Amino acid sequence: MAAPDRKTFEAAASWYVQFQSQPPTPAERYAWQQWLNGDPSHQAAWNQMEQLQRSLGALPQDVTRRALSTTQQRREVLKWMLALGGAGYLGWNVQQHTPLGNVWADYRTAVGQRRRIELADGTQIDLNTGTAIDVAFDGRQRLIRLREGEVLIHTGKLGGQTPFYVDTRQGRVQALGTRFSVRQLADSTRVGVLEDTVSVSPGDQPSHRRVLVAGESADFDRQNVGPDQQYFRTQAAWVDGQLIVLDARLGDVIDELARYRPGTLQCDRASQRLRVSGTFRLDSTDAVLANLQATLPIQVKYFTRYWVSVQRIG
Repeated sequence: MAAPDRKTFEAAASWYVQFQSQPPTPAERYAWQQWLNGDPSHQAAWNQMEQLQRSLGALPQDVTRRALSTTQQRREVLKWMLALGGAGYLGWNVQQHTPLGNVWADYRTAVGQRRRIELADGTQIDLNTGTAIDVAFDGRQRLIRLREGEVLIHTGKLGGQTPFYVDTRQGRVQALGTRFSVRQLADSTRVGVLEDTVSVSPGDQPSHRRVLVAGESADFDRQNVGPDQQYFRTQAAWVDGQLIVLDARLGDVIDELARYRPGTLQCDRASQRLRVSGTFRLDSTDAVLANLQATLPIQVKYFTRYWVSVQRIG
């Protein structure tokens, strides 16, 4: 069957949004059927839409129709669906939620899941949401490969003098102490130190190696290590299922909450600048959003369970 191009997928998405906003008339259903039968790629695009619907879910039908009651709202939903599916939903799903290579990782977590493992040398590793790692221990080294996500590592003492490394897409982190975090970002790696010291080496410029001490954090790419930043213990509160912020931008808080729920969670520019303080439960993001809506001049809109928008009001 022919693969649908973006224009064909846009047509399929338009039909879907139209049918979600109100029940199709016999004439509309006939027109849709004629379009569906007009080309094999149309059927392929509609199949992709159905897969997107099954995977992302939807609100109850009456709620969905209320959410799509205006032309502007229907356009927003269409824009969102094209963003998710225009380049192929499977590709989006693989990259954002279950990276294909990560399926074969030694240890992994799904979106919203956290996990603690203990290795043979006594090392404890906490895996944050959407994380995948490989473990390679031998007589020469103890190596963790961070494929995606974030880990908090408490190195074990049974390894003796065997060096302990964490490899990321940007380079290598060596544990010179006991407790530190490593997070794989889109184009860089972020390291934070809770106890003792850690060495950071960019992959293409290992001579630019830098040592971080407890209370320090830095981002690095394959060339350089960025400026030192303060690293607070509250930044590792995710281990206990908490997000702790003090006078933070709402936009940054929403971005962080989005890591713990599948789908799309976003806020408009006007609300991004609002300031937030508090302790929030990462396993109850809907409750967190409700609390933010009750205390800030914002409205939280659920277009589906997996697409949530935060907008400023007033």
